[in-house]
Amino acid sequence: MDRETSTNSLSAQAGIFVFIFCFVFGILISSFIFVPPIFSFLIVFLGATILVTEKVFKGKLEKEVLLLAVVLISFGFGALRYSIKDFHELLIPTSTGIVISEPEQRENTTRFILLTDNGEKLLVNTDLYSPAKYGDMVKTVGKLQEPSIIEGENGGRPFDYGKYLAKDGIYYILNFAEVEVLSSGHGNPLKHILFKIKRGFVRKTKEILTEPYASFLSGLLVSGREAMSKDILEEFRRAGVIHIVVLSGYNITIVAEFMRMVFRNATFSIAGIILFVIMTGAQATVVRAALMVLVVILAKTSRRKFSAPRALLAAAFFMLLQNPKILVFDPSFQLSFLATCGLIFVTPIIERYLPRVSSMKWGLGKILSTTLATQITVLPFLIYSMGDVSLVSLPANMLILIFIPFTMLVGFIATLVAFVNLTIALPFSYITYILLAWILGVAHYLSSLFFASVSVPLVPVWLVVAVYLVIVTLIWRWRNSPQHSANSG
Repeated sequence: MDRETSTNSLSAQAGIFVFIFCFVFGILISSFIFVPPIFSFLIVFLGATILVTEKVFKGKLEKEVLLLAVVLISFGFGALRYSIKDFHELLIPTSTGIVISEPEQRENTTRFILLTDNGEKLLVNTDLYSPAKYGDMVKTVGKLQEPSIIEGENGGRPFDYGKYLAKDGIYYILNFAEVEVLSSGHGNPLKHILFKIKRGFVRKTKEILTEPYASFLSGLLVSGREAMSKDILEEFRRAGVIHIVVLSGYNITIVAEFMRMVFRNATFSIAGIILFVIMTGAQATVVRAALMVLVVILAKTSRRKFSAPRALLAAAFFMLLQNPKILVFDPSFQLSFLATCGLIFVTPIIERYLPRVSSMKWGLGKILSTTLATQITVLPFLIYSMGDVSLVSLPANMLILIFIPFTMLVGFIATLVAFVNLTIALPFSYITYILLAWILGVAHYLSSLFFASVSVPLVPVWLVVAVYLVIVTLIWRWRNSPQHSANSG
């Protein structure tokens, strides 16, 4: 009886995995090929018909028939979900609306998202010192256009800017806009508070640190790459560490695991992640990445019988159910998924075969193994998306990433203490300055080497898929090896 129950349980798990896999595959196909909703519905109907017919006429379901029905139904649902999300009758945006995002100051412009009176979202690019703020009702005049494909520099990979914006429901851009504020206070009160906290945090970093260290700390914690100058971003790109200033699951994964290892308590990791999300203004990409990491942390630390891989799969499924476009067009989702996979699957392998790493004192071994694991899983994707290869990436990441969690934690503490008293915050500020100076110094030195970065021909997607298939195969073989079974036991 126990064996039969166990077999049924395994069959149910396999069925769920097949359903999710085919659902995701349906989304993937629909991301590149238009699948009419009626066709998706017919696939679902065909699968359901096979299921009902087999049950009615034979009284039972053969495994092969059940598998075919699940494949058709889940694939059809995936394609249908994408079609529903992608369906949008384009309307010409009106000239007035409400600012629904925090205005971001770039090199020479300020940009924000405007929800126009007829329901369209509009990405507005205006002058650097625009008075517009979140929640303002504004009137705009400018050059309206649909986003297009941006050609890569020096023969790099083209970037479909239109698809990237469309994942968030944005189909138009207004450039060289003149903005007139009509009234204020129309936004979400909670977001008003969050953005106010974020602005206060950025101002306080500039009180405790000079440039470029203040902008770098703000970029690490709350602002992402838009807070940093182009010169520093170029150095980070050449050194192969540009991902540390992209607010994504990569940052959150590293910080959460660091806090869990240092404090030996998942509560600190969860609290740290929630604070991180709040400080960033609860942006959608950061919330999605945080949700994925939170699910895995709870699964790994719960006393109940949880599986971290299943928890990760469930989190990814519900995220795709909410917004299927993030599968292909959201680098934040892709980075968070890959980084978290590295944390779950690759970290144990590194600790098993590099015992000296795991035995390092003060938790450094765990941080180093986590850093290596996440780097292994995100590197092929970064090479594919960046269009070049940093030959100093490995030493740069080894010398920098191990200090990122410390820097973010101490910098966060220094800024919080500065709200109370600048003098008390001085010791934390000095430590933060030393850490930031080290990171910027390493990036500057390694990026200045003549062989630091080389352009490569466009890497075909099949090659990247092949690399990840090799990684998955190696992980699968290790997890099914006698050594892993003995360790698990």
